[in-house]
Amino acid sequence: MPRTTETVDRFFGAVNEAYDALLDAAKSANDRGYRVSRQLIDEVERGQREAIELTRKLASAPRDVAGFYSATVRALTDAQGRTLDLTRQLLDEVSDGQREGRDVLRRVIEANRSAGQAAVEATRDTVTRAGSAVQNVTSSVRNTVRSNIRPTNGSRSNSAKARKSAETSDTNA
Repeated sequence: MPRTTETVDRFFGAVNEAYDALLDAAKSANDRGYRVSRQLIDEVERGQREAIELTRKLASAPRDVAGFYSATVRALTDAQGRTLDLTRQLLDEVSDGQREGRDVLRRVIEANRSAGQAAVEATRDTVTRAGSAVQNVTSSVRNTVRSNIRPTNGSRSNSAKARKSAETSDTNA
């Protein structure tokens, strides 16, 4: 009986490990999504501030075409740099997500394998115990039938009939 309890504990432990792996993956994906979203929002805010600053520069000196042109080029260059940084972070997060996905898949497969082995062991133990119980009951019934059959008048034919009757009941049991 203790072995069955250990096997059942192993089974549920393995199932719990699989769920933990999936939960960790969901949390990790949520964190990655938050980081990318946060950086995207920060870059949009910076771009908005630069656009306002560029518009302010144009409004304060509308005839300074050279100054406006250089400020525009600088703002576009900065925007391209931010876009490249955001793309790099996005690719890094995708790469991390793939690696974590493989790790989660490996953990779930291992946990499912352990759960399957524990289930097979528990089933094997249960079937073995059930088989032993059936054999014990069969032996008990066989002994009871044999002890209840007594030959009458010492006749050989009655004794043979009783044995045959016992054998038939053993086969049917």
